[in-house]
Formats: sequence, structure tokens, C-alpha cells
Amino acid sequence: MAAFVLIPGGWAGGWVWQKLTPLLRAAGHEVYTPTLTGLGERLHLAHTGVDLDTHITDIINVLAFEDLHDVTLVGWSYGGMVMTGVADRMPQRLAQLISLDATIPQDGESFNDCWPEDGGAFREAATAASPPGMLPVPIAWFEAVVTDVVTRDWLLSRMVALPFATLEQPIRLDNAAAPVPASYIRCTEQDEAEPAFLGRIRSDPAWRFRELAADHMAPVTAPHETADMLLSLV
Repeated sequence: MAAFVLIPGGWAGGWVWQKLTPLLRAAGHEVYTPTLTGLGERLHLAHTGVDLDTHITDIINVLAFEDLHDVTLVGWSYGGMVMTGVADRMPQRLAQLISLDATIPQDGESFNDCWPEDGGAFREAATAASPPGMLPVPIAWFEAVVTDVVTRDWLLSRMVALPFATLEQPIRLDNAAAPVPASYIRCTEQDEAEPAFLGRIRSDPAWRFRELAADHMAPVTAPHETADMLLSLV
């Protein structure tokens, strides 16, 4: 039995895993779906000072207070930033990392550094937002990716603005310990060009690389296929 801790992507909370978690639990695994500060049911804690370190600490505290060991830590989308920080600070609690179409930075990189074409647009949107510093949900992007109206409405009705500092803060990686075993799942049904960090991961023998025939919103739009892929890696 594996202990999965699933880290959601930007604008989403732990609720985003609702279609996936029953499938992992039915296979006999323990599953935790924490919500990061300022999102989902923790919306009341949102403010512009919430940053990447805040979200890394969220997951570290889940591992500590739930007394979790040998964890399979899954980071999806922006959640890969958080996963990377947790692995650096608490590797002794982790059995493996699984990156689900996630952003994987190097030391000193922010999410926006990893996605330079999007970073400028996000910065402008966060500056123009009310209040400034809270990045609104990119509704047009989600409408283009999630074509099923019911699923899209379910998503957008629950997504909330993201503290922009989470995307702007560079990650600091200090641990010289042996790296945690890692796998990368690339969702192939998308139009965006592959980011530079993905080329680094593809060529790194320390990473197992897998491809999933689904769009970026796979936990919601292809939960069975996503669950099967996750289960194949444990």
C-alpha cells in the first residue's frame, strides 16, 4: 500500500482530485489531498503575502502532523514547484516523486522563470487585479482546454485567484542528500510548446519519463487514465 499525497495546481484546491482519489483508494492506497493556503476551502487565508514558501510549508506540515513516511508525493502543474521544495527539505519522508505534467524548477528559478512567455502576462494581470497581487483565474485558457461544459463549469465555479507571489518567488534548493526517485508524466494532448525544463528532464537518466494521452487537466478530464498511470509507478 502506498501513501499518496496529491498537490494541486494553481487556482485549485484539494477538491480538484475528487474524480481521481476514489480510484486510488479502491486499489488499496492511502490518499491525502491537502489544499494550499489561500485556495479552495482555505480561501479565507488568501493575501498577497502568501508565496511559494508558504505552500511548501503547507505540505511539510501535512507530512509532519499526519506522521507520514514512505510517501508518494504527486505534484500537478504548479504543484511541481511545491513538490520540488518539499523534496529538498524533507526527503527522508518520501519514497518517490511523481510529476504530473508539472513545473520542475532548478535552484533559483520561479514558476514564471520556467514559463517566461506566460510570466509577463501573469504579472500584468496580477498588477491590474483588484486587489493587486492576486492573479485572477485565466478563464479563457480553461475554456479552451476543457471542452465539456459540465466539467468546465464545475472547475471554474471552484477556482479562485492565486496569490501572485507563489509564481514569482524563486525556489531555494539546499539539500545535498541523495535525490528522491522521480518520475515525470507528460500529458501529450496539448498545443503549448514544450518548456525548456522538460528537455532537461527527458535527458536526465535519474527521471523515469512517461507519456499520457490526455490534456493538462487530466486529473479531471481523464481520471481513470491518470489513476492507471499513477498506479503503474508504485
